Amino acid sequence: MPIGAIVRDASGKVLGGLWGRTELGLLFLDMFFVAEDVRGKSYGRLLSAVETSCARAVVETSSFQAPGFYVRHGYEEFGRVEFGIPGAARIFLRKEL
Repeated sequence: MPIGAIVRDASGKVLGGLWGRTELGLLFLDMFFVAEDVRGKSYGRLLSAVETSCARAVVETSSFQAPGFYVRHGYEEFGRVEFGIPGAARIFLRKEL
């Protein structure tokens, strides 16, 4: 089942959002974005809101994007595929909910 959420400010401006899907109790988070100027202001709680309906979650991100964000929210790395760029990789994370 598809899931999605958008965060807006009081004027209706989009500050971020996420989308993904659930399947057999597993949450697959495809995209989570928060505008750079509002990061660190608790919009990560949106992640917690979509986790409530599943037993486990899986997310993939790039090493130069947000792996630290997911680790701070209880995710653990279970796989990594190196890109053709030295030091850059696709990182796969999971979390027991």
